Amino acid sequence: MKKYEIEIKGITPLVWNRQKMELRNIIKGLKKDQLEENELKNWKMKAETNNGDAIIPPEWIIGCLVNSAKETRMIPHFATSKNQTYTKYISNIKVSPGKPISAGKADDLKRKDAMLSSQGKSKMGGKVLRCHPILENWNAKFELVDTVERMKKDELQELLSWGGMAVGIGDQRIFNFGRFEVVNIKEVGKNA
Repeated sequence: MKKYEIEIKGITPLVWNRQKMELRNIIKGLKKDQLEENELKNWKMKAETNNGDAIIPPEWIIGCLVNSAKETRMIPHFATSKNQTYTKYISNIKVSPGKPISAGKADDLKRKDAMLSSQGKSKMGGKVLRCHPILENWNAKFELVDTVERMKKDELQELLSWGGMAVGIGDQRIFNFGRFEVVNIKEVGKNA
């Protein structure tokens, strides 16, 4: 297995919107008029945290790589036809388990408020307050494992750079949140 140590730096704020079971259970017991108060009180629960750090879920990184592979349609160096891309191959790449990916301190999270339509459409229905945890300045270090050892470092660099610029991670990516730049990629060796 090839391993890569990767460092990324946020260029736009990172937004969380994780609906944890604990938060869902709180919401179930509330009346309609108590929902806004609950949003204002429990907004930090939507972020992943661990030992005082705001955590990036590993699936965000892999999702960014998959979307980057789809959008760039990069042809792998090992391809036997021009129709092959990295989209399916990305499933063989994993974020190293065991160590959470810290984006910064959980104490640095701020609240981002938005009034959204209760019907899910912009001009219909009443407005509902939604609060999301947001981290203005963030960076992360993590390790990717290429289980079949086929991706080259420069190809990974290109996919991550495109993903950071055009796809992003986290919530509200459509509004250009969660964009990042690749600071460093280092191959740290192969393990059997």
